[in-house]
Amino acid sequence: MPNFLTLTRILLSIIITSLIIIFPNKFSYLASFILFCLAGFTDFFDGWYARKNNEVSELGKMLDPIADKILVISILIALIKNSILTGLNILPALIIIYREVFISGLREYLGNKSVKVDVTKQSKWKTSIQFISISGFILFPVIENNAFYLYLLISILFWLSAIMSLSTGFNYFRLASGFLKKIK
Repeated sequence: MPNFLTLTRILLSIIITSLIIIFPNKFSYLASFILFCLAGFTDFFDGWYARKNNEVSELGKMLDPIADKILVISILIALIKNSILTGLNILPALIIIYREVFISGLREYLGNKSVKVDVTKQSKWKTSIQFISISGFILFPVIENNAFYLYLLISILFWLSAIMSLSTGFNYFRLASGFLKKIK
């Protein structure tokens, strides 16, 4: 069940990205918002279910962060492509994308060193704020009269998630620094 939910999140990423890019209309953005919320729910539920029912697997440990990264990166690219994320908001999008790619490589490297990288409370907060802000950007084109203050609030949350992404990325890097010094 948990791995099925994780694979569902990857499939939802493809559907959401396709809806946003191919059919950029209010209905598609609303459907994408609903599907993105569903994907966020699967992110929470797959891990909770696996731990509760003692179904944690190596495949799940590998797939879950990949599914998260596919979801976030593909949606950010779609939002940039459709000019929902513009101007200075492109900078936190790039920070988040680069951090996700960097941490993936770092986790893979540390995995070869048998170093366990636990998810911190700060990382969970970062993910929550990131999902809220991204869902706000997905829903924004649906809102009549595109309220300036709502966009500003979503942008502030998005920047906060980017700052938290840098902070958690630095923490991962600091954890790995002893191993990275040994690379010649």
